[in-house]
Amino acid sequence: MTARLVSHLVRRSRKPRSLVVGTGSTYCTVKTTLSTVRMQRMEHLAVLGAGVTLAERVFNPPLQAVNGNHCSGNSHSCGDNNNKDTNAAFELAIKQLNFLQSNDAAIWKSKTSARVDTKADTIKYLERSGLPLETVERLSFIHVAGTKGKGSVCCLTESLLRHQGVRTGFFSSPHMLSTTERIRIDGQLLAKDKFTEQFWKVYNRLWDRREHDHDMPAYFKFLTILGFHVFIAENVDVVILEVGIGGEHDCTNIVRNVRTVGITSLGLEHTELLGCTLPEIAWQKAGIIKTGSNVFTHVSQPECLEVIRQRTQEHSATLYEVPPTEDYFRSDAYAPIWQTLSQLIRLNGSLAIQLACDWLSQSGKRAHTPNEVRMDPQLLGGLISTHWPGRCQIVEWHGMRLHLDGAHTLESMEVCTDWFEKSVRDSVNPKILIFNRTGQSDFAPLLKLLNRTCAFDMVCFVPNLATSTPNAPSQVMVRFSPQMQVERARTIATAWSDLCATEKQKDAGQVYETLTDAFTAIWQRFPPATGNDGQLEVLVTGSIHLLGAAISALDLIDGLRCRTNK
Repeated sequence: MTARLVSHLVRRSRKPRSLVVGTGSTYCTVKTTLSTVRMQRMEHLAVLGAGVTLAERVFNPPLQAVNGNHCSGNSHSCGDNNNKDTNAAFELAIKQLNFLQSNDAAIWKSKTSARVDTKADTIKYLERSGLPLETVERLSFIHVAGTKGKGSVCCLTESLLRHQGVRTGFFSSPHMLSTTERIRIDGQLLAKDKFTEQFWKVYNRLWDRREHDHDMPAYFKFLTILGFHVFIAENVDVVILEVGIGGEHDCTNIVRNVRTVGITSLGLEHTELLGCTLPEIAWQKAGIIKTGSNVFTHVSQPECLEVIRQRTQEHSATLYEVPPTEDYFRSDAYAPIWQTLSQLIRLNGSLAIQLACDWLSQSGKRAHTPNEVRMDPQLLGGLISTHWPGRCQIVEWHGMRLHLDGAHTLESMEVCTDWFEKSVRDSVNPKILIFNRTGQSDFAPLLKLLNRTCAFDMVCFVPNLATSTPNAPSQVMVRFSPQMQVERARTIATAWSDLCATEKQKDAGQVYETLTDAFTAIWQRFPPATGNDGQLEVLVTGSIHLLGAAISALDLIDGLRCRTNK
């Protein structure tokens, strides 16, 4: 099957190449054969050798499997990663950035006080940084809000556009390992030296123009402003802009010239900020709709759709409920591919295709009718080349099959547990859960889903801390102290124990103070096997920040092991 389907793959290069459709044939001419793919992968792994870090395996594999997010070897996207001077300068900038984070007490105080006009505040600091809003609006934008899948939709949309030869900027949040993940150019993390240069330019201007001691933008607001500076400097054709929280009052919602808008699946989240009902949340998310824009959504709840429809009418915009992704794969040419696609594509592919094609159409680059169902080799290449780290991703590492998914809402956890259950259904190997849920949101529904997924042999509840020493600057969370995080893990563990007692199940849960402690305990109970036999099935989920800490911990352990063996 794979040999037949690989004819649909597009060779990755700086400038995308179209596949040629042969005369009288619905199938694409083979540009990359299966043997070529295998040879490239073998050569790549031979070059990387034993020095490959887990972080490098997680980010940006150069050769994707057909289903998108399952990788076995890859290169890191940051070429400056091993430059000590560059790294030192970058970490200094991140340490300074972290002073703009608010602690938990300050955040809760802000919620009880009068609402700050976030958009006006963002514009004030943007212009104070030397960048007028009118200059930002010379850029073109695709704006995406939602509860579940908005990052995935943005990532797919970016890849689709890049495969059409478009120079892209991509702003997203949060990040796993490095703050540079939030700002990408042509699919690549912003280089650390460029981040550092732009950071100090913006930071120093804002610092010098303060009106009082605390007159600086908060963390996310600053990064939003920094992103706009980068996209202007890099002269991108389009910015795919992911909303932070909500939409109506989000920092990203200052741009007024958006013609293509996406709203992904909705659920209850950040209720203390967005409202306690789905219609209230839908109202907030639909706040990114602009006058005359085309609005695409795969929201399914009737009460949410009604709110979105009303807000669309208020702005003289047009709403389109996108068709199922499977509709693009019903022809004889593409039907065999459907079963190979990842959940990432199945759930979000249609919305991403409509967003990308609508922008291309409105920019005069490709004819497209909204909600038109059409598949071609370039679109397919953009879909299957998408790599979104930490979302339904499997990475093999030292006797483990790491299942990485940052699910943190009920809707996303349903997808995660379904994916994991299918992945390990035929496996007789030990199954281990590593879980954390930060913030004050309810974790009980997530635990119930995980409890029903399979009989875990070990369950590790941990804070988002790689080690007991301070995390890397990009992974520091000022809002929650290590002590608060450990207490949170204990609270979750207690709830798990109560759930096991109710279900009359064995309680395999245990609290660990760091990810290093957790993995050490896992290997003590299940010593690493050689080869692929006896691999541990490890699910890490509940928080994107947890994934970053887990990856950091495993790389630290591996580095220590390598030094010890020398």
